[in-house]
Amino acid sequence: MARIPKTGSIPLTPGKGPFANIARNTGWLLGSKGLGAILSLFYLAITTRTLGPEGFGIFSLVIAVAQFIARIITFDSWQAVVKYGQIPLRDDRRDMLSLLIGSTLTIDALSAMAGLGVAALLAFGLGPYLGWQPDIAWMGFGYAAVVLLALRSTAVGVLRLLDRFAAAALAESMMPIVRMAGAVTAWWLMPTPLGFLMAWAASEIVVSTTYWILAYRHGRGHIGRIRFARPRRAQQHFPGIVPFLMASNINLSLVTVINSLPIFILGMFVGAAEAGYYRLAAQLGNAMTTFSQLMSRAIFSETTRSHVRETGADRHGELRQLLRKISAFTALSATIIVLALFVMGEWLLVTMSGPAYLPAYPLLLLLGCAAAIEMAGVSFDPLLMTIDRQRLTVMVRVIEMFILGACLAILLPPMGASGTATSVLIATFAGFLLRAVAVRVHLR
Repeated sequence: MARIPKTGSIPLTPGKGPFANIARNTGWLLGSKGLGAILSLFYLAITTRTLGPEGFGIFSLVIAVAQFIARIITFDSWQAVVKYGQIPLRDDRRDMLSLLIGSTLTIDALSAMAGLGVAALLAFGLGPYLGWQPDIAWMGFGYAAVVLLALRSTAVGVLRLLDRFAAAALAESMMPIVRMAGAVTAWWLMPTPLGFLMAWAASEIVVSTTYWILAYRHGRGHIGRIRFARPRRAQQHFPGIVPFLMASNINLSLVTVINSLPIFILGMFVGAAEAGYYRLAAQLGNAMTTFSQLMSRAIFSETTRSHVRETGADRHGELRQLLRKISAFTALSATIIVLALFVMGEWLLVTMSGPAYLPAYPLLLLLGCAAAIEMAGVSFDPLLMTIDRQRLTVMVRVIEMFILGACLAILLPPMGASGTATSVLIATFAGFLLRAVAVRVHLR
């Protein structure tokens, strides 16, 4: 990629507009995730069939606890790199970019250290309530430690800032490849939850290493020497970055609570097998809407560029136009995915995991519809964060979490896992409506 000029606006790809850039970058990410989606069907089939409902339930709870800790404690620092790196990149300020990246890397490292303490507390404190024996608690802590220490968010931000989505796709593709190889190895040599957790841990390490190698390769011409820096210094040079990161972390934490709370509750009050059914249904439903997660990353990178370029009275004109195009596309895609779930969902579930997992089919329909709703509103959070409405995104997530809690209290006792999935669907739809109204109001 050519060096960006010191003066002038941040350019678009020649002959392309923001939506075309989003489509291109999403395409790169989708290529790696397409491979991941295909391989995930195989390695999930190996895992579920090898471990059985009970063993897969334990495996799922360990993964869920580790992901919960990582997402609650760590920051989406890549968003700060993309948002606050646009102007230094445009002006060729290598020193400012190195300060920004050093600051986000420091925050990543500090949050990982704090996460280790939380991991120990949850694994050995919450573990007994989930029915974990001491050996399972140690597995949970070990896997969480690997996830926390495999720092890569800042490296992700560097590649997205430089519009190197193809390189990011290459790094992401390492995850399913290593998991597939690891699942086969575990099935052959160690067909236990520990064997499969080791495979998943190896994938985290390989992905993180690949990201940093690619970030160094593509960023060394734009970024000076990186040193750890205090967040206070970053706040002086990039006003608003600390509140932005805090709001981003709170929003991510709330999303994590919304996604993880149901499986924890099922594990504690219903049993590991029910939690395993729920986890499998959630994974399959989310796999069919992976596109929305990828598009969200490309949207945020492009909306920040558009926001930097926009001047004049109608400052949000380009963002409104972009929103209309994205919303039309994602609404159509979400509709197609829901129809595909009803037509192919049961067949896919039984073919992949066997008849023993057929009770997960109603859950798959409910959670797949919830994931499709999230997909339809995929542009809302990136747009609100682009125009500095982070607090609003947090408020909406808080309301969504309380709606989920109220629905769980009402529906879980009589309906079990189905009531849990229904609660997620209701809360997701409520959050979608609230975010849609917020975007409409603030992009006038």
